[in-house]
Amino acid sequence: MTQTTARSSQQNGRPANVPPALASRLVGGQINLAEFVGLRRATLYAIAGIAYQLLNSGRIEQARLIYRGLVAADPYDSVFRCHLAAAHQRLGELDEALAEYTAALRFNYANVDALAGRSEILLQRGRIDEAVRDLRAVLTLDPKAERATTLRARAVLQALRTAAAQTTGQTSTPTDAINS
Repeated sequence: MTQTTARSSQQNGRPANVPPALASRLVGGQINLAEFVGLRRATLYAIAGIAYQLLNSGRIEQARLIYRGLVAADPYDSVFRCHLAAAHQRLGELDEALAEYTAALRFNYANVDALAGRSEILLQRGRIDEAVRDLRAVLTLDPKAERATTLRARAVLQALRTAAAQTTGQTSTPTDAINS
């Protein structure tokens, strides 16, 4: 980029000027798109609140669209990625959901909602050891089960234990990790 002011999209019929230092920080990953355009975290979370209401009222595709925008604005926010994953999951887009849950955990390994959501997909795919590892992490991170997600994780883990106990004649199974 040159030292002159970079040109971006039209604003009121005139090109908007972007200071080179600001553009350089964006390109260099020092700031995210939300910071670049001046959106505060409170504004992003207010938008996320709208998407959350849409998600819970069954307007999942609309929620997914908003969460995609939030992830584009701040790709490092674990909550936005987790909620985008939940929208993908509810729409049956499991590959996308798994990728977003995993991304959410890269930015916050203690995101119990992401761990629980990912565990459900891993279970559906028969990846029991990985799912159990995530479920156990949920219980470790929220031992008092203060979140509904933790209650669900505890119930799933108990159901897996019960199913493993009912299975006979196996010496070593993926479910061994459940009982350890």
